[in-house]
Amino acid sequence: MSEVGKPWEGQVINGEFPLLRYLGQSDHSTVFLTQRKEEPRKAAIKLIPATAVDAGIQLSRWEAAAKLSHPHLIRLFEMGRCQLENNAYLYVVTEYADENLSLVLPSRPLTAAETRDMLPPVLDALRYLHGKGFVHGHTKPSNVMATGDQLKVSTDEVVRADQVSGAGFTPSLYDPPEARTTGFSPAGDVWSLGMALVEVLTQRPPVREATPGGEFLLPQSLAAPFSDIARHCLRRSPEERWSLDQIAWRLEQPASSKPPMTQTVGPGQSMLGKRGWAVLAVVVALVVLAAWAIFKPSHPPVVVVPPPIPFPKVQSAPSSSAQGPSSTSESTQPSAVVQQVLPDVSRGSRNTIRGTIRVKIRVVVDSSGNVSNANFVTPGPSKYFANLALQSARKWKFAPLTANGDAGNEWILTFEFRQSGTQATANPAGHKP
Repeated sequence: MSEVGKPWEGQVINGEFPLLRYLGQSDHSTVFLTQRKEEPRKAAIKLIPATAVDAGIQLSRWEAAAKLSHPHLIRLFEMGRCQLENNAYLYVVTEYADENLSLVLPSRPLTAAETRDMLPPVLDALRYLHGKGFVHGHTKPSNVMATGDQLKVSTDEVVRADQVSGAGFTPSLYDPPEARTTGFSPAGDVWSLGMALVEVLTQRPPVREATPGGEFLLPQSLAAPFSDIARHCLRRSPEERWSLDQIAWRLEQPASSKPPMTQTVGPGQSMLGKRGWAVLAVVVALVVLAAWAIFKPSHPPVVVVPPPIPFPKVQSAPSSSAQGPSSTSESTQPSAVVQQVLPDVSRGSRNTIRGTIRVKIRVVVDSSGNVSNANFVTPGPSKYFANLALQSARKWKFAPLTANGDAGNEWILTFEFRQSGTQATANPAGHKP
């Protein structure tokens, strides 16, 4: 692709944003390194011909996206209209990213370990967007970016789910089959993620089989759990695709063992068929259950199975006159806690818990009382419940800091998950119970 925009280097957009260095372009946009007057100074600016989009709609979408805030989403700062070489353009100034995955793939695929590190931030970002009523619509390698040591997803093309239409839309390789008729949806983002997942591991997207159904043929080199995830992301029916939480759960499980080797039955040999293996598996399971019933320990271990996770619910901290806790969740909070978020765990999820799953998280609170950072102190035995707790902790709010230091800026949040409910407590970081 020719560097059409490179001669624009050195020009200044609206007397405010210099085009310092050409960074690249797509079919409809050109991107430059620029500099802001505010922090962060270093940023990127994307230019789109005003005739290529409905300018009013595009600007309103950017304004809505600029209000989103998530640690794995690229931030949007300023946007507007401009003139460049007597042509009208729209511009949006965004957080600068050092590189994106599409720049890595021509030289090598991602390793399994790199892919395991890449997926959780992308899933978190998509889950946040869907929970806010948005869809990404363009989940592909070029929109998965690295800023320092953080992985983030682009934000300049997100759109509210209720504003999506497939009318006049020309689907790309990454778009789901229904995009042409119904547009984008959370299930469509799952499809795009499946396409991108195959590409980052094999350097090429999957190939559709030449059959009436047209299912995708996945490379044999695609190992578990990625083969399972991709297969369930690329279901033609949106209703059959995995949710983001099912993908996250599958990613946390150990890789499946290799299938039994194919054997040839010779004279004097016998082999269990598929039905025989199924019967044998049932018998073994019954024997194991019977043994467990006889010798079960007094303190059963924690067992976690893949449940669907609802988006966390926001609750205000109870006052001293509040009624007692409900049967599903409770909290014991000091007056400095203004708002808490408790993970909304379904009954099916709670039924997998044996004993108590305890997660401790240290949060850093800024001067306005918002959580600016959250890290595990003790993640507990389950990544699934640990991630639920971490997502909730990031949304807590505390009393603003006062001049005499009435409220501290670091807290330890303890989440205790039991079958009977979830309890959350908050203590200053220096507190010793």
